[in-house]
Amino acid sequence: MTSYERLLTTINGDFPDSPPVAPEVFGVTARLNGYKISQYVTDGRIIAESQLKAREAIGYDILFAFADLSVEAEALGCTLRYDDDAYPSVKEHILQNIEDVKGLKLPDPLNDSRMPVVIEACRQLRESAGNECVIAACVMGPVSIASQIMGLESFLYQLVDNPDGVNQVLDFTEKVAISYGRALIKAGAHCPVVFDPVASPAVIPPSLFVHYEVQRLKRMYDSFRAEGAPISWISIAGATQKIMPYFKKAGINLATIDYVVPISEAFKLADNIALNGNLKPYSFVSCSPAEMKEEVRRCLMEAKGRGNYIIGSGCEIPVESNIENIRAMVEAVRDFEY
Repeated sequence: MTSYERLLTTINGDFPDSPPVAPEVFGVTARLNGYKISQYVTDGRIIAESQLKAREAIGYDILFAFADLSVEAEALGCTLRYDDDAYPSVKEHILQNIEDVKGLKLPDPLNDSRMPVVIEACRQLRESAGNECVIAACVMGPVSIASQIMGLESFLYQLVDNPDGVNQVLDFTEKVAISYGRALIKAGAHCPVVFDPVASPAVIPPSLFVHYEVQRLKRMYDSFRAEGAPISWISIAGATQKIMPYFKKAGINLATIDYVVPISEAFKLADNIALNGNLKPYSFVSCSPAEMKEEVRRCLMEAKGRGNYIIGSGCEIPVESNIENIRAMVEAVRDFEY
């Protein structure tokens, strides 16, 4: 069974030959291959090379076309702060007045800022891996893009003070996410993973997630499926129990769960959608390989008897992680018997 078949079989609720392994490995693959993060996030060739070599060396079931969480914000005109060996971050927000959203231009994924960098990574990954494993690209969710172009504090105030204006911004950022996601699929990604950190209950109340984000996510996933994506994947960190019951309504069929969400509880809340994650990301830095194997076995035992669980990290594996811990995760899964 190929890695692609293994992952899709699991998402469909059946048992593959072995539990799939899909950790969120991004910048750590650059470090493992001798590149600095600043090189990785600005060069599609380096993204693809780092991803392919890391997977070949370690043996998990996924490839990611991902630079960082600020690609869409930069393409919309935000100024970023670049460091030599760290992810860039938003330095200056582009939307100072919420009414100015009417003047913002939808970015062209093939030409604007670093969107073409990730598009090129998709092309190279698909050319090299074909359909042997899932190539997952990464798109920010509408509320997270909005918070980046407005600034998080301003966005949170406007949610209360100017809901009509926020809806206008979110209508625009939804279009940004759909346009970019469809372009990534056309370039070779099997699916976009929607990263939506600001949608976490740690940032906005669950009621606002339901009001502002659920239908927008559904339209996004409908559009991605129409483009050919078989997976509708969301990744939101933190204690997401209060919003998980709405995931299926949003069209999601795969959700990453953080380590603060018990697997057994997540299965009760998720209404039979597939789950990925639960390993504590910092464990890849702090644990020994033996301890990592125990953590993996704990997750697999808690999910045993279910065909819709994919082992992985609850969020991005830190760039400073120990490669032996990532390898130990894969070894523990391959030794596990259903």
